[in-house]
Amino acid sequence: MGFRQSAESIDRINATLANKRLTGERIEVAFRSDPDVIASVLPEPLKPAGNDRVTVRVTRWVTNYCGAFTMAGLYVDAVHNGIQGEYILAMFIDSQDAALLIGREGFGEPKKMAAIDLVRTQNSFLGTVERQGVRLMTLRVEAGDDVGPVSGDGALYSIKATLALGGGLLGDALLMGQEVHVDSPVVRPGAGSVVLGGSAHDPLDEFPVLEVLSASYATSEMGQPKPLGEHYLQAVIPADVFLPYHYGRLDDWSAHNALDEVENGLTGAV
Repeated sequence: MGFRQSAESIDRINATLANKRLTGERIEVAFRSDPDVIASVLPEPLKPAGNDRVTVRVTRWVTNYCGAFTMAGLYVDAVHNGIQGEYILAMFIDSQDAALLIGREGFGEPKKMAAIDLVRTQNSFLGTVERQGVRLMTLRVEAGDDVGPVSGDGALYSIKATLALGGGLLGDALLMGQEVHVDSPVVRPGAGSVVLGGSAHDPLDEFPVLEVLSASYATSEMGQPKPLGEHYLQAVIPADVFLPYHYGRLDDWSAHNALDEVENGLTGAV
């Protein structure tokens, strides 16, 4: 290994990235939310799916390419070119930065570091996400009987964009789509609830929980995703169009000012 990889090393790494495998467990709660809020967070050319569904998950993964980690996400049902999928609006991950980087660099997943827990007592599961002192997600699932095994395919959408040094975007944004196949040996539907919090950096509480649609616990296995259709790249979004959405999923840099506090403190001491 080194800062300049050999052809052999690149082949080895690419072979791993072409055959990714994940195994783990998750809880999820899907709920009906405000259609106006859903429409406001979907950039063109994504369209609302019409079911007003938002899904939140907390998942513990072990992988063959980025170690073991716990993550959480908020997904909004959306449609592009007649294909319904989940748009990854917010995603959080714990201390495994390899998992953060590969998702963010490769697929444009808007991952941020956070403290994430997934715990259980008998049939009761609790998932939490805390970031910068704010509880952003509280998921509770009371799991019922196992109805597995279940297998299925789904579509995921995300958007790759690069922040320019002086602000704005460095080029246009790219709408990405992938098809994922999930094998779930254990699936336990049940009752659930979700409470969303928010901050200047992570306004998850903009989504009202109007009705819980489903809740479950499952063990899951995933292999290498496939392009959605013929290509991962689904569309190019002009930089000026996507900029408000990109800033919405990043932190508010103006709210991270620690320098004024230090300087004002020094001035006051004099």
